[in-house]
Amino acid sequence: MVAAMKKPYEHFQIDTHKFLRTFRANDINDKDLIWHRDKSERLIYVIHVDPGWSFQRDNKLPQEMVSNKTVIRIEAGEYHRIIKGDGVCILYIEEK
Repeated sequence: MVAAMKKPYEHFQIDTHKFLRTFRANDINDKDLIWHRDKSERLIYVIHVDPGWSFQRDNKLPQEMVSNKTVIRIEAGEYHRIIKGDGVCILYIEEK
C-alpha cells in the first residue's frame, strides 16, 4: 500500500469552485512544489505573499507574485508550478 502524498499547502474550501490555499515556506521543501496541470481552468488571486514566491508556466520565466496585485489565469491542462519564497503565500482560487 502506498501512502498518500501530503499536500504542500493548507486547503480551505469556500464553496464548490472557490477555495483558499496557504503555503508556508517552513513546512515545505522546494521539491514538494512540482510541475503539474489541473483539469479545470483556474483564476488565481494572490491575497498575501512574502518575498521570493513566484509562479511559472511551462517554457516561460518565473513571474514574481505581488500581494493584492497579481492575478493569474491558468488554462485547463497547462503545466505550471509555484516557486517557494520566504514566509507565507496565500492564494484565492476560482475553478471555471
